[in-house]
Amino acid sequence: MATAVTEPDLLAVDDLLTEPEETRPRSPEELSRRRFVVSAIVGTAVVLPMFLWLQWDLWSGSLNPLRAVPYDNFYELQARALLHGHIYLPNGKMGIEAFVHNGHDYTYFGLFPSLIRIPILLVTSRLDGQMTAPSILVAWLLAALFSALMLWRLRILMRGEAVVGRAEAASYGALMATIMGGSVLLYLAATPFIYSEDFAWSVPLTVGSLFALLGVLERPSRGRVVASGVLILCANLDRSPPGWACSIAALVIAGWFALGRGGTSNRRWALPVAAAGIVPFLLSCVVTYAKFGIPVGLPMAEQVWATVNAHRRYFLAANGGKAFSFGFLPSTLTAYFQPFGIRIGGLFPFVTPPGAPAPWLAGAVLDQTYPTASFTDTSPLLLLLGCWGAVTAFRPRGIGRVYLTRIVLLGAAAGAGGVLLWGYISQRYLGDLMPFFIIAAGIGLIDVWRRLETRPRRIRGLAFGAIATIGVYCVAANVAIAAFPVAQWTPAQSARYISAEQSLSIDSLADNVRHGSTLPYWAPAGQIFAMNNCSGLYLSTGNSMVDVPGQQIQHYTWLPVQQSDAFTRTIGFTFNRPVSDFTRPLTLMTYGKSRLVMEPAGNGYVRLHLYNSGTTIKWPSAIGWRFPVAASLVHVRLQVVVTTDPNLNALVVGWYDDETMINHYVAGDGPAVVKTTPVSPGSSLPVVTVTDLPNATSAPMTLCRSLSQNG
Repeated sequence: MATAVTEPDLLAVDDLLTEPEETRPRSPEELSRRRFVVSAIVGTAVVLPMFLWLQWDLWSGSLNPLRAVPYDNFYELQARALLHGHIYLPNGKMGIEAFVHNGHDYTYFGLFPSLIRIPILLVTSRLDGQMTAPSILVAWLLAALFSALMLWRLRILMRGEAVVGRAEAASYGALMATIMGGSVLLYLAATPFIYSEDFAWSVPLTVGSLFALLGVLERPSRGRVVASGVLILCANLDRSPPGWACSIAALVIAGWFALGRGGTSNRRWALPVAAAGIVPFLLSCVVTYAKFGIPVGLPMAEQVWATVNAHRRYFLAANGGKAFSFGFLPSTLTAYFQPFGIRIGGLFPFVTPPGAPAPWLAGAVLDQTYPTASFTDTSPLLLLLGCWGAVTAFRPRGIGRVYLTRIVLLGAAAGAGGVLLWGYISQRYLGDLMPFFIIAAGIGLIDVWRRLETRPRRIRGLAFGAIATIGVYCVAANVAIAAFPVAQWTPAQSARYISAEQSLSIDSLADNVRHGSTLPYWAPAGQIFAMNNCSGLYLSTGNSMVDVPGQQIQHYTWLPVQQSDAFTRTIGFTFNRPVSDFTRPLTLMTYGKSRLVMEPAGNGYVRLHLYNSGTTIKWPSAIGWRFPVAASLVHVRLQVVVTTDPNLNALVVGWYDDETMINHYVAGDGPAVVKTTPVSPGSSLPVVTVTDLPNATSAPMTLCRSLSQNG
């Protein structure tokens, strides 16, 4: 009886016969490996330009590899604290994010991103606050590396030495492109601040830890156990829930060996693998205890935000003082997995998040929620293949050694549990779902091609076409979501975004523009508002500030796109004598009854303070952070840019490099008057002289007028 020869075998033979001898693979295994490596590299490289544009530019008009948005320096502050032999940060530097324990400010962010900064901080301080974007880029590249390694290990476990056909290899490239560009990883790159970096590192560290543990299950060795322990430690020192999940997976694997499930000879690996899980967990407990006096969890009532925000206190009271609850599952599962979790329309970028924040469901009281596009709608290829892979892994009598993946899948699922039980909904939280779906989707795709191996070429071609098509959609959708307005955008970014909408939209942008004399407190995400007579143009993020009164009265939902030149003053001030001679407050500017004052802050420091703003709400603070005036700055003109926007009822004081010093409510419509220092010829100069400087830029309001005319 004749033996059938499968298509992959024929392709392998064909390659061996036609390729030049010097490039010819020595074996089918080498051919498979080379095809896989090339596909993984190509799949990652295809989406790299999109990643870099989102991270380095994103409507800013220039490429900046060090682009960052506040908050962007917590990890540097923590690293410098470690270099000084302690773990607390300078009081007041973290604002509302600080946890105050025993009189010191601590951050809840992990140590790992701080530790990798230390070699740079030992050499220079010039990159403080600018290392977030490069760190996220490195994390993204490592996510690509560990994802590819995981896929290849899964392929070996499930299919052994079966040759990887061309279409199968190409589909792995499509999957890699989807993981790296068709997922929330792009969103994390688009907003380079510490909140994104936290999740960006969690993905590769979790996948890497589980990859190493899967290697231990496959063939335990000292090197693999040590690698597992190191990666699990890094994961624990970054984000606790995924790190703990990796530790739990290690303990389960240790139990697997202890029970002899990995073979009698492998029982000796039980204790080393258990240590690889327990030691990192205990070290993370030591760090948490050093910060907060408890080994596990966060003392939410000790965060500064809980002292200034009534809703945070209500949220904690309603949930027994805890931020985790199974009662949040209806809300979080709906937000992250609902089938209608995006908006599709004729306005660029055509796919956008929901217009309003995710709702509270089933009587739950959540902390904060934001407009969040669901995983189902933005990464359907990962979801579909992930579901297929989960079933494949747990099916009785599965293919090859796929049963070994069950523990790592459960570990990845446990790592995702943290964000599902957390009373807070945000787009970046999808990052904790990624390790599970990377692993499960890989299993699913491998099983798909196992089933297609003997099917006609046309069927295999259609299958690859479907996978590639869905992958292209995933990339396009996630680029669109990442390029959509968020609260951290500058006016220049917002203006370029709206200009792109004008040029690229299918529908009329004018239909999305509202006009009036008063800004509403809230509007759907992407809504544009042009004030009468074009004194201002604004773009809605869709965020609701109803539970944050200080930002509600500032219309914080709205991003300023263009503002009248009359709203902005550039104030120069020069210390003519040492700062120690500055002993009395000095008014820099008045705005109606409000006064912007510079006042001594002790030990060579000064600060700005807005008095009589028109509200007693304490946050956002009317007091800026302290800054030193060193001897080298005497006779050097410093400056701040003050924008008083009566449409937003906001006064914003900008420091150098667009850093915001004060962003606070201000009543009325001015006028703004800079209190310049009169200087008579021949008279001695005061300690500080104040100057009203010309604005560096002007706003011709052309975009606002063009939208108003079209409307």
